[in-house]
Amino acid sequence: EAQSAANDNSIFQWEAIMRFSKFAATALAGVALAGFMPATANADAVSDFYKGRNITIFVGLSPGGLYSTWAQIFAKHFGKHVPGNPTVIVKHMPGAGGQKALNYVYNAAPKDGTAIITPNSGVARNVILKRGNPKYDPTKFRWLGGWGEPSTVLSLLKHLTPVRSLKDATKQQVILGAISKSSITYLLPAMYNNLLGTKFKIIAGYKGGSKVRLAMEKGEVQGWSGQLAGWVSRKPEWLRDDKLVHLVQLSSKRSPILPNTPLLSELAKNDTQKEMFNFLQSGKGDRATALPPGVPADRAMALEKAYQATIRDAAFQADAKKRKFKTDPLTAAEVLGSMKQALAMKSATLMALKKALGGK
Repeated sequence: EAQSAANDNSIFQWEAIMRFSKFAATALAGVALAGFMPATANADAVSDFYKGRNITIFVGLSPGGLYSTWAQIFAKHFGKHVPGNPTVIVKHMPGAGGQKALNYVYNAAPKDGTAIITPNSGVARNVILKRGNPKYDPTKFRWLGGWGEPSTVLSLLKHLTPVRSLKDATKQQVILGAISKSSITYLLPAMYNNLLGTKFKIIAGYKGGSKVRLAMEKGEVQGWSGQLAGWVSRKPEWLRDDKLVHLVQLSSKRSPILPNTPLLSELAKNDTQKEMFNFLQSGKGDRATALPPGVPADRAMALEKAYQATIRDAAFQADAKKRKFKTDPLTAAEVLGSMKQALAMKSATLMALKKALGGK
């Protein structure tokens, strides 16, 4: 009887262990499923949202220029990397040197992930310098990444002027085209006049780089301060045939295309000027793409992943190469970091820079 009781007790204990094991396994499976379902549900929700919808890429300049061309190439490939495969269109909204589009996307565009912007250069600089009535905080845009640091260069058509250096430009007037008085295409030459003694006459009001280059062809202006990539992609024959003279370039290092053209920072006469010039040369945010603040986090993350996938896509790279675009992808964190660094400029340097640019 004692042995029988012991056996019964062992059977009871074994059944209890088995019941607990099944309970534990079910519980663990539930935990695993609970951890998996939100990610799956989020992915499905993003896909469901974008299916059959349009994403609009806003460009703050007129068609035909560097940013417009980039946006058209990018739009062709972006949708296939976004969950739900939406249609991607490009909308031009020129005005105030690109700030009309920036202000619109930041403040008025839908905050659901259907509106993005590829702004032209100077997003943080215009806020710091209070140029062009910026109504946005560069650090609150949801940056998706960038396609590379640009090289800005002041270039002249040789047959229109005998000027061959900034020193020459201190002795003879040169007429330059610019987009607006708030854009870097105007501000840089104005600063050269104030700090380096050049005699640039700056004509603002052109609706993009393509319009300025056309004005150069017509002889209306003799040059302009724009991105080197604009010459490479739109007027490569002018580079090839040595029709241009480049007076100064702005980037973290000299472009291999222009190894003999000095960097602006190399022309600094003192530490304050060097800090100002380095600030103006910093361009990681000058070729970037962003969402307005307030876009749902799951959609914003999906679009960031799609952006990074697109600029690394072989088909996109092939199309970009055909149009003479060279990409060097930047992460969203790198772009945001450049914005924060720019906004952290010392007050004394900022005052000196504003004065050099003709402000107060």
